[in-house]
Amino acid sequence: MAAKLCVNVHSQRWELMTFTVHSEGRVKNINEHVRSKTKVPVHDQVLLLGSKTLKPQRTLSSYGIDKEMTIHLTLKVVKPSDEELPLELVESGNEGQRHHLQVRRSSSVAQVKEMIETKTAIPPKKQVVTCNGKKLEDGKIMADYGIKKGHLLFLTYPCVGG
Repeated sequence: MAAKLCVNVHSQRWELMTFTVHSEGRVKNINEHVRSKTKVPVHDQVLLLGSKTLKPQRTLSSYGIDKEMTIHLTLKVVKPSDEELPLELVESGNEGQRHHLQVRRSSSVAQVKEMIETKTAIPPKKQVVTCNGKKLEDGKIMADYGIKKGHLLFLTYPCVGG
């Protein structure tokens, strides 16, 4: 039997939204609840659980959310200008090797790090990605940093031991 979950959706623009859903329910059900409260179309919503972007077609249990619990999601509204951003990734070391990335303004940093992993074989946890001198943080989207077409992303590695 599917567990009932209390879902809290946080947003900078709206008050806290709370819904009760089943763990076997789809993320899209939460998107629909959010739409009913905010009038933001489902395709303009990005729901984040920590740094992970939840995909509307997946069930909550597929993200390991299956116990009676309260989960906290963050709502990001994707602006209609969700344009594609062709970017260059510059890898530190490796003679400054460059990789082309095709992302969107709504792409989460976690999604971009997954793209970087496919290009470099470096796992996201070992990546430090910066743009315009700012470290890109999981849980945010590219639009949060004002990144535009042609900007450079720099990939470095965390320092170990001091």
